[in-house]
Amino acid sequence: MTFRASNVLPSTAYDIVRRAAIQLKINLQGINSRLSAGNADYDFLREIFRTLERANNQFDTLKTTPGLADYAKDQEIDPTYNVATEFTSMQSTITASMGWIVANVPTNVTAKTPDTWGDGTLISDTFTPAQTSGLRTQLSSIIAEII
Repeated sequence: MTFRASNVLPSTAYDIVRRAAIQLKINLQGINSRLSAGNADYDFLREIFRTLERANNQFDTLKTTPGLADYAKDQEIDPTYNVATEFTSMQSTITASMGWIVANVPTNVTAKTPDTWGDGTLISDTFTPAQTSGLRTQLSSIIAEII
């Protein structure tokens, strides 16, 4: 007999996903503020993409937890609450935001000379708030999905 520690309990999965969603919302609110206040470099846009990708992967893993749907209904005291539908809606806004980055961030960039790499970035191109307004709209859609 072996100790079964690999199963995720619905209560644990729901707690993790709720915390992850709230943390994602907080992060995206800060990101939107930063994008509207000034220019964004490639490193920052890459980190936004990676943040979205990590969240989406975590949600993918947790949404299939056996018993999660019934547990969520009980926790929300709402027999009509469909956590799978909510996952799908939230994740489609995440995927749309990732798609915006892929479609709108140019890959023909200007690299910095090695003597200026000390600031931690290798690409000199930046994006103005006007250029990232579409991304902010996408990120606002994710924020609106999380209450």
